[in-house]
Amino acid sequence: MTKSIIDGLFGKSPISPLQKHMTSAHSCISELKDFMVAIHAKDWGKAEEIRKTIGHKEGEADILKKKLRLSLPSTFMMPFSRRDLLDLLLMQDSIANITKDVSGLMINRRMTLPDEIFEDVIELTNVCIKTSAAALKAVNELDELLETAFGNRERKVVNSIIEDVNELESQSDKIQHQIRAKLFPLEKDLPPVDVMFYYRAVEWLGELADAAQKVGSRLEVLLAK
Repeated sequence: MTKSIIDGLFGKSPISPLQKHMTSAHSCISELKDFMVAIHAKDWGKAEEIRKTIGHKEGEADILKKKLRLSLPSTFMMPFSRRDLLDLLLMQDSIANITKDVSGLMINRRMTLPDEIFEDVIELTNVCIKTSAAALKAVNELDELLETAFGNRERKVVNSIIEDVNELESQSDKIQHQIRAKLFPLEKDLPPVDVMFYYRAVEWLGELADAAQKVGSRLEVLLAK
């Protein structure tokens, strides 16, 4: 019903395709915990299977991104600009891209996680997934925002979700610091190249939470306009 109302007011709305893209991007990151567990267990067959699934889902997200870009008119009757929507789309897409990159890096190098940091990496992965899920929840409120003409109640709902996104991203920063602190004393006993890639993998995980937060930040900008 909401969709038909919006389409009636504005013509073919880009909101539904945008939501589908964010759902697809989130489906990539949702695979990451099982991937990390498989990597740690040296179950390379399972890890490769999950990596392929992530790659397939990232490809689906890319197709949705291209379709939305091509179908998005240069002007439309909405309370935000074409540029705003394209920026939001790119931020969503980075979640899928980074997930593909980090899984590809780890499987190609057959990276096993030291026991000392494994639980922290799983915790960080979980927080990244939760951050993306919260960002998806906020994006899925866009049609309600439009239906209510950006009413105060719906604004409060979205702002509350965005606060959750920001809090989760802050948690990810703290966990990254914990992992780096635990890696430092291990450096002398690990191959230097491996250490470099451990830090890189942790950095990319942090970038996943950052990407989800940027989705929330862009929604804040839309609310302010």
